[in-house]
Amino acid sequence: MTGAIWESEGLFFAPEEACERWPIRQNGTPPFLIFWRLKVSNNRVVYLAGKSFSVPILMIAGVFALVLLSGCLSQGCTADKNCKAWQFCDTAKKACVLQEGYCNVDSECNDTLKTCPAATHQCGFLENRCRNDGDCGSWQVCDAVGNNTCRPRPGYCDSDSVCDINTEICSPNRHICVPKPGGCNNQFDCEAWQMCNMTAKRCVPLAGRCASDVDCELWQVCNATGKICTVKPGFCNNDLDCASYMLCDRALKRCVVSSESCLTDKDCREWQLCNTKTNKCEAQRGLCSSLSDCSSWQICDAANRRCVSRPGYCTTNSECNSAYQQCDVPTHKCMVMAGYCTKSSECKYDERCEIDPLSSSAYRCIKAVCGTSNDCPGGFCDLVDHQCKSSP
Repeated sequence: MTGAIWESEGLFFAPEEACERWPIRQNGTPPFLIFWRLKVSNNRVVYLAGKSFSVPILMIAGVFALVLLSGCLSQGCTADKNCKAWQFCDTAKKACVLQEGYCNVDSECNDTLKTCPAATHQCGFLENRCRNDGDCGSWQVCDAVGNNTCRPRPGYCDSDSVCDINTEICSPNRHICVPKPGGCNNQFDCEAWQMCNMTAKRCVPLAGRCASDVDCELWQVCNATGKICTVKPGFCNNDLDCASYMLCDRALKRCVVSSESCLTDKDCREWQLCNTKTNKCEAQRGLCSSLSDCSSWQICDAANRRCVSRPGYCTTNSECNSAYQQCDVPTHKCMVMAGYCTKSSECKYDERCEIDPLSSSAYRCIKAVCGTSNDCPGGFCDLVDHQCKSSP
């Protein structure tokens, strides 16, 4: 502290800087002695002095002196915004004062049955106390004889003890006796997904609704959110719960493959296989159940479940007349081999087709012997030598 004027931050006072304190070092005063100068509202000045080691004590004494001499710690104001919500600013006194209808302490309520809550600063009756019926709830009356206490009107309640302790409780919202949870007197005492069993006076789930799995079928579970019984995974209620190629077995409550569909080859006949993309049984390659399983040049041999060539069609030469035909693979037709014939029109004008299968020239064109021009296609019959000749 030696060689400098000591300054303390201390407290700030109002109103209008009515208070001022600052420590100084007096010229010629030993360094261990300080003065505290107090300026009071009537312009009087008070000095306090002490040694340096007594500064904390002097500070406390100074604040106390200010409180006594000038009321410096009182809250001051210049506008309502400087005050609390329940106060306004008395600008003449520069002080916050109570608004009308508000309070700071119980005694300002002027009623032994009222209190001043710190939260609202507005006088209100002590809990359940009253002067008349209007001071109570709509379901209560004021018992002026019974220590000015609010009591339930006939038909209302404020505790379970007023109700049938076996079946009822007092509703904290409606203040009437209502059935205990799960109990009922009518349908409106239950939830929307329940009905009242008037005999047992209990709320029970509607058909298909539930509170737990116990209320559902063995193949169902309870959807706790919607209070609805739903099908367990892997089970079904009807065909709509199954894939398009399956049906719901009403006894097993499981989806099974329909008779026209399949999951594996075992679901098909011995000559079929299961197409797992369509879940349909199809004939194995080379086998058939109808014309649709065969190529356009084939028919289905229903007895042997095999596709066979139509008459005149073929897969190999063995299916054609080997005496004069061979199989044309691109068209699957039996075609006449070069140099062979099946009718005379396929021969020259002076030839005919030998169609006698026992002839050594069977299915070949041979010189024609004619009796009439009808025997010479594309020519005429020379009746002199009975040979077919071309037309001039």
